[in-house]
Amino acid sequence: MTETLELSIIVPAYNEQLRITSFLKNLLDFSKKNLDSYEIIIVDDGSTDKTYQIVKNLIKDNENTKIITYSENKGKGYAVLKGILNAIGEFVLFIDADGATPPDEIKNMIKIYRKHGYDVVIGTRIDETSSIENPQPTSRKVLSLFFNLYSNILFHLRINDLLCGFKGFKKEVAMRIFQNLQSFRWEFDVEILYKARKLGYSLYQIPIKWKHKEGSKIKKSDPLFIFLNLFKLRLKFFNKK
Repeated sequence: MTETLELSIIVPAYNEQLRITSFLKNLLDFSKKNLDSYEIIIVDDGSTDKTYQIVKNLIKDNENTKIITYSENKGKGYAVLKGILNAIGEFVLFIDADGATPPDEIKNMIKIYRKHGYDVVIGTRIDETSSIENPQPTSRKVLSLFFNLYSNILFHLRINDLLCGFKGFKKEVAMRIFQNLQSFRWEFDVEILYKARKLGYSLYQIPIKWKHKEGSKIKKSDPLFIFLNLFKLRLKFFNKK
């Protein structure tokens, strides 16, 4: 019988050779000092650089840490799904490999979960009590603003920071809302939160510390496809009613 842990930490990573060493060292150090019952799952989403080799070397002496890899890049949503399917924690969360959200925030998320038992706990960089050390460039701020506004209008989510890469779920909730995932890239955050709202799960937004990191994977043409795909996704869910 597989042992159940309190927490599974999933780190999706794609071509992160320049940023993941610092973040992963901090995460491993934080986990050893602050967590008792946990596992860390790094999911290499078909990287073409040295991400896999770097991670493999960093975690070689950590028995509760593992890496999952596959050859084709399939998107962050797929990587998180892969991590969830392999997780054995009662509560699962994912956190970006760039280090924009410091590992210390995991302690705050778990504290909220233990105290209130929310089904879904998600980070927000937009709350007035959030601590932003290095703000996003203006172009990214504008894109995020329109993304949040457009998505909330389409899906009636009432969530102010949909793209924050720090989200946690009860394991059974994660399994349900990630089931039959339609969107594997930028839109997947909207899809899973729409499903969470639709299924009536309790959701809490936690203000976080956050620091902008250079090296974004977004291309100039991506915003157009993102907004188009969101509209297609809304039609797909509308037609299921």
